[in-house]
Amino acid sequence: MVAPDSEATSNPRIAAAQESPSAAEARHSADLYIRTSWVDAALALSELEKGNIEGGRTSLWIRAWLQEQLFILGCFLQGDAGKVLFVAILVLSTFCVGLKSAQIHTRVDQLWVQEGGRLEAELKYTAQALGEADSSTHQLIIQTAKEPDVSLLHPGALLEHLKVVHAATRVTVHMYDIEWRLKDLCYSPSIPDFEGYHHIESIIDNVIPCAIITPLDCFWEGSKLLGPDYPIFVPHLKHKLQWTHLNPLEVIEEVKKLKFQFPLSTMEAYMKRAGITSAYMKKPCLDPTDPHCPATAPNKKSGHIPDVAAELSHGCYGFAAAYMHWPEQLIVGGATRNSTSALRSARALQTVVQLMGEREMYEYWADHYKVHQIGWNQEKAAAVLDAWQRKFSAEVKKITTSGQVSAAYSFYPFSTSTLNDILGKFSEVSLRNIVLGYMFMLIYVAVTLIQWRDPIRSQAGVGIAGVLLLSITIAAGLGFCALLGIPFNASSTQIVPFLALGLGVQDMFLLTHTYVEQAGDVPREERTGLVLKKSGLSVLLASLCNVMAFLAAALLPIPAFRVFCLQAAILLLFTLGSMLLVFPAMISLDLRRRSAARADLLCCLLPESPLPKKKLPERSKSRSRRNEKSRIDTSRQPLDPEVTEEVKTCCLSISLTKWTKNHYAPFIMRPSVKVTSMLALIALILASVWGTTKVKDGLDLTDIVPENTDEHEFLSRQEKYFGFYNMYAVTQGDFEYPTNQKLLYEYHEQFVRIPNIIKNDNGGLPKFWLTLFREWLLDLQVAFDKEVASGCITQEYWCKNASDEGILAYKLMVQTGHVDNPIDKSLISSGHRLVDKDGIINPKAFYNYLSAWATNDALAYGASQGNLKPQPQRWIHSPEDVHLEIKKSSPLIYTQLPFYLSGLSDTDSIKTLIMSVRELCLKYEAKGLPNFPSGIPFLFWEQYLYLRTSLLLALVCALAAVFVCVMIAVLNAWAALLVTVSLGALVLQLVGAMSLLGVKLSAMPAVLLVLAIGRGVHFTLHLCLGFVTSIGCKRRRASLALESVLAPVVHGAVAAALAASMLAASDFGFVARLFLRLLLAMVVLGLVDGLLFFPIILSILGPAAEVRPLEHPERLSTPSPKCSPVHPRKSSSNSSSGDKSSRTKSAPRPCAPSLTTITEEPSSWHSSAHSVQSSMQSIVVQPEVVVETTTYNGSDSASGRSTPTSKTSHNGAITTKVTATANIKVEVVTPSDRKSRRSYHYYDRRRDRDDDRDRDRDRDRDRDRDRDRDRDRDRERERDRDRDRDRDRSRERDRRDRYRDEREHRASPRENGRDSGHESDSSRH
Repeated sequence: MVAPDSEATSNPRIAAAQESPSAAEARHSADLYIRTSWVDAALALSELEKGNIEGGRTSLWIRAWLQEQLFILGCFLQGDAGKVLFVAILVLSTFCVGLKSAQIHTRVDQLWVQEGGRLEAELKYTAQALGEADSSTHQLIIQTAKEPDVSLLHPGALLEHLKVVHAATRVTVHMYDIEWRLKDLCYSPSIPDFEGYHHIESIIDNVIPCAIITPLDCFWEGSKLLGPDYPIFVPHLKHKLQWTHLNPLEVIEEVKKLKFQFPLSTMEAYMKRAGITSAYMKKPCLDPTDPHCPATAPNKKSGHIPDVAAELSHGCYGFAAAYMHWPEQLIVGGATRNSTSALRSARALQTVVQLMGEREMYEYWADHYKVHQIGWNQEKAAAVLDAWQRKFSAEVKKITTSGQVSAAYSFYPFSTSTLNDILGKFSEVSLRNIVLGYMFMLIYVAVTLIQWRDPIRSQAGVGIAGVLLLSITIAAGLGFCALLGIPFNASSTQIVPFLALGLGVQDMFLLTHTYVEQAGDVPREERTGLVLKKSGLSVLLASLCNVMAFLAAALLPIPAFRVFCLQAAILLLFTLGSMLLVFPAMISLDLRRRSAARADLLCCLLPESPLPKKKLPERSKSRSRRNEKSRIDTSRQPLDPEVTEEVKTCCLSISLTKWTKNHYAPFIMRPSVKVTSMLALIALILASVWGTTKVKDGLDLTDIVPENTDEHEFLSRQEKYFGFYNMYAVTQGDFEYPTNQKLLYEYHEQFVRIPNIIKNDNGGLPKFWLTLFREWLLDLQVAFDKEVASGCITQEYWCKNASDEGILAYKLMVQTGHVDNPIDKSLISSGHRLVDKDGIINPKAFYNYLSAWATNDALAYGASQGNLKPQPQRWIHSPEDVHLEIKKSSPLIYTQLPFYLSGLSDTDSIKTLIMSVRELCLKYEAKGLPNFPSGIPFLFWEQYLYLRTSLLLALVCALAAVFVCVMIAVLNAWAALLVTVSLGALVLQLVGAMSLLGVKLSAMPAVLLVLAIGRGVHFTLHLCLGFVTSIGCKRRRASLALESVLAPVVHGAVAAALAASMLAASDFGFVARLFLRLLLAMVVLGLVDGLLFFPIILSILGPAAEVRPLEHPERLSTPSPKCSPVHPRKSSSNSSSGDKSSRTKSAPRPCAPSLTTITEEPSSWHSSAHSVQSSMQSIVVQPEVVVETTTYNGSDSASGRSTPTSKTSHNGAITTKVTATANIKVEVVTPSDRKSRRSYHYYDRRRDRDDDRDRDRDRDRDRDRDRDRDRDRDRERERDRDRDRDRDRSRERDRRDRYRDEREHRASPRENGRDSGHESDSSRH
């Protein structure tokens, strides 16, 4: 029987009679009873094998195995915490070095051009045909009125425009000891080559101005922008050459009178084809009172102010009217028209200065003596262009702020280099935002985990260390991405650091929450292992789901998507490693601090403090009073709720947990709240579906430019008033151009049906290269026919008085196009024509004609913007050259058809244009003409054609990956489906929120939608895992799941919101409007879905529990314990020789498959198995045995340890009663004993390994001793053999000596006799 004053066991079946109902209820509410598979899946598996519960055997076996491995890992990390931290910091620091090799992509083709798509193939083809991509640069100025309703169509506004543009175009930069001006950098029309007249060619080159697209070209004042800066003096001419008073036709007539030796006819033909006539001399003056206004101006004499609106209608013309027509939509913005479509008012004016690209500028100056001494290269050309553009913008700002122009107008400069700078800056890492975000995170974590009343149990230090660990982990992960060659972009620098921090902090809060909730009596060497055993699986599963989701989305071929997903997956793997391998080591060090009773945060400065007193339960106090003289085992069960310290209530996490248990969970489980929440969820989903249809596509350039800057103002007004772009229709190789000219003309004419393409004055399209080529040949044909009719040209020769055009036509006429027979003069008399009656150029000599046109009509060739590749052969016509053969150009593989686009103010209109043009291109692709469109609209906006499809595919892949991961981990298809559907609903709600927030769908929001799945996993997966591993009805399990995960989920969400809030400090309004709003919306929607809707759905439609007890519906029945564990005890004994020892294990204690195992406990047990004490309960049983003996004839009988109590005499017999007391210890192994679970055999196995190691060491020592003894014995035998060998050698020498002496005696008789006598004497003696 059990002594009444013995200590009550902790086993419920023994202590039930002595345990109060409240204590029993508290014990049965421990996680071991209500969340068995979450605490110890091995115990649940054993109960399943015994038939006490129902459940999934496979899932329990997987979780038990994972929990065992995590427990062993935690114990290892706790034992070697310092080493683990040192190695981890060393490895992470090494990876951080990889950030030096990071590459940042800012170009659109690097970010959003689909890999393997048609646009990428088109860009590659263009790069192969044109060489390294090189685009021209433009310097732009937009003028607007400060009053929004003021029109600029009056002379005053244009004169102010002239002041600004004139001052800006006159800036110079001094670099590399050279003064660079606009003429050195700009694009200017080409002029014909005049061999032998280089001085005249130089004069003409200086006179030909830069190409400036401006509304001033409609007036005489436009000539003031053309220069030259210093008038050119030409001998024998009346006036210096300057465009303000230059009439090209009058100059030609004046030169004719001087009879210079110069091919004036070629020059005249050049001017005629280019439309160079009177230039600006006959255009109206904005200010007729200007003394420089020419008398030929139509309003000079009258002094009337010109009608600016009428002059600007239908655009303006430059000095070469045939090739320089500036469309009205390009120079006038915000226009309103009257009933006749004439301009009535305009809100903006625009001027464009065309500059060379860096490669073009390098090639232009490469052979010039001016740059020979500076090591001219393309990088220096780019530097000169960049410096000049910056000075241009600075000059505009200077003149507008200095008061030199009217304050009623605003001028906004812009350049392509500035845009590149903005895009590059947008992709740079904002260290300020990252540092501020991480500082706020540190503060929040410290405030959340600190305990002011009990600094010893405070967790602020370990929380701060965890945030610092995450910081270096994220840096190391990004460095590893750089080492792998993964480029960085705006999403990498603006989103990924905060994403990884938010997800990592949430895992950290989950681990610290489990650590805080641990009972104080858990064995110290097992605490880190238990933390990982409980929460490590949740962290591992959530992180793997995120990683798999991002890797699945990375299968999409869009570079920005792929880069973001790969970097996010790698960073999540790094944070997972830190949370499971390094952060537990920090927890272990914090455990040492707490064991040393040192305060948190200042543990190295403050002295040790006395440990706080625990508030013991009343049952323990009464038990202590009853057992003061007994040996008391003070160990507790690891998760005994009675040992929870009161000081924990000051921790915010514990407060949230209690609030959830007592208030929140019961509230949302009310039927009325469930109904209301489900109706709200349905309404929210319907509203999200409606909002999804209202989300528009697009990302304006103004969104990625810092607000309150000139660049932002320019782009906003350019988008508002102009919407002007240029595009090209590119034709490719593998196409026979000479024989398919008709198809080319038809292809070009079809673009007239595209509504956004600007038409000419007749409603048609501008001419392209083949049209200009044909017109040049037709003009030559007319000249040739005229010369033939006059007899100046015959079949065999031409006369001296024949015109240059006629001679050139003759040379073209005799071309056959055959390499072996290039010339055939019989073609002259056979009726051969350069262009037939159908307008088709002679196909046989097509490429011969092309060489002549590209060289001798350079202005038309350049104005056509055909960009023919390969470039046509150079062949300069000279009338004196009688060599008739013309070089044949190579077959064309690349040509361009230029078009101007207008009215493209939003993404929808641009998408419509792209689809129309693509449809046209595909139509003629089917007809055999390989072609594709090119231009800024296709490069920037074509991604929106397949963005929604790509995004949908990415989301489906990510959701499928989450479903597979949850299915494998939980082995519950219904649970995996609920999690997946919940994540899909979260994404749908976020898309609906985009319409409410006014966020357009572009590549960046698409990345955030993929990110929402990763964030949503933390809101739903932990809850679902807690629901599946709980015991009871669905309502009870939903409440228990909320109680366990609400605190870390809320803290993680708040921490992520704090990190994202730092984006509000960004210089880019786009970051605050898009990233910040969507990230905060993601957090809010995730909390509502994960902590309100999802628990209610689980309580209604949740999956079955993983463990279903058969005896009690809401808890696990108290399981039968296993037998006491067998522990080895070391013993040693001397062998007979005195130099060997052996170690043997003690025999196992007998056990029976009953509730208790009764053994006599030796005194050495507690010293050899101290760790077992902390997890066992024992009582001392003192049964009394009464023995009566009867002795006859006076004999006494007593036990050696008996105590006689009474003696009686009966008939000579003596009866003795003996009372014997035996101290017997009853050991009760409870279900929570770590030795009853397979994962707690870690220390047993370690002790066994130590014993085996000791035995192996003794065996090796004995083997070494035997080996030494044998070696000494062998040495002794060797020495004996050496002595015997020496003795044999000595005998042999003596024998040989005697034999030699005897031989010598026999050889000498006298000596022999003497010796014989002597011998005989000696013998006798």
